[in-house]
Amino acid sequence: MHDPKMQLLLAVTAALCVIVLAAQVFGRLATKIGQPAVVGEMVSGIVLGPTVLGALAPDFSGYVFSATAKPTLYVVAMIGLCLYMFLVGLEHEYHPTTRKDAVLPVVLSIAGVVVPLIVGAAAAWYIAGDYRPSSVSLPLFMLFVGGALSLTAFPMLARALQERDMMRTHFGGVAVRAAAIDDAAAWCVLAVVSALAIHGDWLAAWQTIVPAIVFMVAAFVVLPKVFRAPMEKAVLSGQVSDGLVAGLLALVLAAGWFTDYIGIYSVFGGFICGMALPRVPGFAPLLNIRLMQAVRCLFLPVFFAYSGLNTDLTGALSSDYVWALLVLLIAGFTSKFLSALSVLRSFRWGWGESVAMGGLMNARGLMILIFINIGLSLGLIEKQLFSILVLIAVLTTGLAMPLYRLHFKPAREEAARLELAAKTNSPGMKPTSDIHASAAPSEVLVRTEALVGAHGGS
Repeated sequence: MHDPKMQLLLAVTAALCVIVLAAQVFGRLATKIGQPAVVGEMVSGIVLGPTVLGALAPDFSGYVFSATAKPTLYVVAMIGLCLYMFLVGLEHEYHPTTRKDAVLPVVLSIAGVVVPLIVGAAAAWYIAGDYRPSSVSLPLFMLFVGGALSLTAFPMLARALQERDMMRTHFGGVAVRAAAIDDAAAWCVLAVVSALAIHGDWLAAWQTIVPAIVFMVAAFVVLPKVFRAPMEKAVLSGQVSDGLVAGLLALVLAAGWFTDYIGIYSVFGGFICGMALPRVPGFAPLLNIRLMQAVRCLFLPVFFAYSGLNTDLTGALSSDYVWALLVLLIAGFTSKFLSALSVLRSFRWGWGESVAMGGLMNARGLMILIFINIGLSLGLIEKQLFSILVLIAVLTTGLAMPLYRLHFKPAREEAARLELAAKTNSPGMKPTSDIHASAAPSEVLVRTEALVGAHGGS
């Protein structure tokens, strides 16, 4: 009745409709039980996969997520991730007030990457006999799994802290900065792993690593010179012009194409572009208003669904599966938690704040899903271990806020906000009322409106 192109259009349109609705339903359910919406959105992807929908309604699942539709969904998901990581990179900003405040997030992030990387690699060695693909060397398998467990989701952290109006507190500043450095380090690990997986050895991997380094240097040198003036103009006028949006989209897509071409995936290109753009106060919220909702409500749910289609938990009750899940979950959670706890206690933080930070540093959210999807596409892991790591992503992210709330009751959050206000308006500091004094009224309005909307999906 329909030609192949129309059949593909019908299948993809139906899939997108189901995906968007499922993400909204499960996201709202998650917020009802005190979890971030991203936890529900991640679960929605699993529900749409073979574990639930594929088992209960195989004919419907086979039509909506047909073999012909999946490649298109993959393309949509990866373009969306490239844009999302660009916006994440653009938001990486922190202004410490003391040398100690500058050092602490760096130490926290280094400990939060190195310790889980080592512990995760050891756990990977333990399960390698059952879960390592025969074509993947043991050191590369260990590096990949350790890298996945070392992740902290900067966007997830930013969103959770924004929702609770804790983003600009001392605690929030340290958490966000540490997660930002953690993310950057994780993408470096992924770049190295991808290069080794594609080329096979360190010598050949330089074919990917050298172009990646050149790309990074060029981005940080050229982009501030090209985009600072139009970004400042956008902030003064209170809106981002279509020309600037088009220029940024073309930049991100070109960077994504280049990094895909050299073998480290488009998400890295988008992230570096966002990081390299000049820090123009007020621009990130303006651009978020134009782009983030579409990315959050359409593209990210497609990625969660695509991950879910590769997640089969029908054999999750087998003893081997449960044992591997427990080993990796304990290794990933405790290494992150204890490293954060030890660092903060050494900096004379209280037990409550240290426990809260240990919980938040375990929020892996979207980041680990990106990491393991790339690993699956490279053949570094197979679908069974992929499914285990998806469960770890959901469980560790779900534990983050309950641990945070053990200490940060509403009264303590209010005290942290009042402490910030007192410091901001203290003698020698620039008063809060003066921070936006030179900004256009529209800029102030945009910053206020964007506070809740930024990073809504991860």
